[in-house]
Amino acid sequence: MATSTSIQAKAGRAFTIKVSDGGTTPTFLTIGGLKSTNLQLNGGAVEITNVGSAGWKEWLPGGASKGLSISGDGIFDSLTQGARKVWDAAMAMDATGYIECQIISGHGDSFVGTFVVENYSRKGDDGSAETFSVSLQSSGPPQYIPAP
Repeated sequence: MATSTSIQAKAGRAFTIKVSDGGTTPTFLTIGGLKSTNLQLNGGAVEITNVGSAGWKEWLPGGASKGLSISGDGIFDSLTQGARKVWDAAMAMDATGYIECQIISGHGDSFVGTFVVENYSRKGDDGSAETFSVSLQSSGPPQYIPAP
C-alpha cells in the first residue's frame, strides 16, 4: 500500500546558503562547495517553577528568546565569492563579523537576515580536498519568505 504526503520530497543539494555582496542593493552569492546544510530554529523556554508549583515545572509564556542557526560543511572553494565573504566575516568576528544571509530550502521558502559567524574552521588532510565548516547565528529577527 502506497502512502502519500502533502509535501513533495526535494533533493538536499537544493538547500542553499547565500551571502550578500554588501552592495546597496544586495546580490546574494551562493556559498560554493557545500556538501551539507542545516537550519535550526531555537526558542529557549524560561522556567518559573517555584514552591507553589506543586512539583510541576512552569514556564513563562512569551519569555523566551528565539534564534535561527545555520551550519554547513563542504569543500573549500576560494574562487566562489560567497565562500570568500564568509571567510572575510569570520576574520572580522571581533569587529564587524556580521553578514546578510539568505537561506533557501529546496521547497522555495527562505529566511533573510543579519547573521554573525559563530564558528568557522578549515581542514586539510593529506590526500583529500581542503574542507570547511561554518556556523552562523541570527542577529535580530530574520524575515521568513514563504515559497511562491
